[in-house]
Amino acid sequence: MLNKILNYFALIIGKSSIFFLNIFNKSGTAFPGRVALLVNKSFLKVINDKCDKIILVTGTNGKTTTNNLINKILENYTVLSNLKGANMIQGVATTYVRNTRDYYDYGIFEVDEGSLDRITSFLKPDYILITNFFRDQLDRYGEIEGIISEVFESIKLLPDVKLILNADDPYVYQFSKMINNKVITFGMDITSNKILETNLTINKCPLCGEEIEYTKNTYGHLGNYHCTHCNFSNNDKDYTVIDVNESDISQKITINHDNQQCTVNFPYIGLYNSYNVCGVFALMNQLGIETNHTLKSIEEFSFELGRMEEFEYKNKKIKIILTKNPIGLSQATRIISNDNREKTIVHILNDNMADGRDISWIWDANTYCINDETITNYYCSGIRAEEIALKKKYDDVALEKIHIFQKWTECVDTAIEDDVEIVYVLPTYTAIFETRDYIDDKVKRSK
Repeated sequence: MLNKILNYFALIIGKSSIFFLNIFNKSGTAFPGRVALLVNKSFLKVINDKCDKIILVTGTNGKTTTNNLINKILENYTVLSNLKGANMIQGVATTYVRNTRDYYDYGIFEVDEGSLDRITSFLKPDYILITNFFRDQLDRYGEIEGIISEVFESIKLLPDVKLILNADDPYVYQFSKMINNKVITFGMDITSNKILETNLTINKCPLCGEEIEYTKNTYGHLGNYHCTHCNFSNNDKDYTVIDVNESDISQKITINHDNQQCTVNFPYIGLYNSYNVCGVFALMNQLGIETNHTLKSIEEFSFELGRMEEFEYKNKKIKIILTKNPIGLSQATRIISNDNREKTIVHILNDNMADGRDISWIWDANTYCINDETITNYYCSGIRAEEIALKKKYDDVALEKIHIFQKWTECVDTAIEDDVEIVYVLPTYTAIFETRDYIDDKVKRSK
């Protein structure tokens, strides 16, 4: 009874905060949940009683895309979800404060990997989908082994949760050998040399510490591998991408499951998106969602909030790609390198707390574009504009192509007037929402 009373007051105060936020024209994706949690620290438990099934999506990269893709497929159901990417405990709480109902078919939440332990102390998920683990925000998370250990300790306390694991990531797949939960795996087994890279970042088996050998590498430390000592390998996956055929604007992805093959045309490129699609396909199959509906929804999916979002401006396209860690920036560079249209690139590099104050990660990323002759200018802005400009200099970019702007708005204004076919805008996390809204406004006013 006491907890119900506390929940009631927490909800009232949280909703009241939204009223005041609206007065000052503030969005508040976390504040209402923060004040609700101050009233009742276990406020999140109420979601367990309201949702028939709860699905959490965690990992370093791909959480927002995966969450949005799941929501697209389940749009005919009642769903509670943090679609705007507020993925810490206060963000999840805010989602319920803003969208309070007595019943949902699904609660689907993107969860910051560093917040999984706090959130699962209250939320009891039916499924957890783990996308990957990469080095990210070193000053906040520390080295990758620390955050992996935290996630594993959280999962150990959830023996009934079903895990959807990216088996191509040894750090993720090792969980399947350390717990007794039901595990469903996904990954890739592609043969085209065109889309393979060789930038391994792991050479020790996460289980025994001996040498790990790769037979194929997709990107980062993802690929097909086996340990020469303990035979840890990912040869047997439940859902496997067996072919990827990329054009400039989309990719045809073929997924094999139980010797049945499905092909879907996903309207965005990037190997990481192939993984996202395969993981979501596996989850939907486990939920019993009809396959044709899943495939149709994937083909109709559109990004929002700056994740590969594309705008039409005058006679050119503007594409925004979030870049917040070495792997993400390297994959954005790969996309640009495979695009031979005339183009300009805008980097907006911030080092605010939410970005991570340590921006040395850009030096771990591959930012060398092999088609530099198709790139008219590199514009650099944000709090650490000079640092990314220096990185481009070390990429052997001609100095006359590199431009530094102290004001990111002036940087964007200049870049989008270049005589090119496409402008790639690569902001870090704290820059993406303002940049996206600014470009959206520019586009609307140009019509």
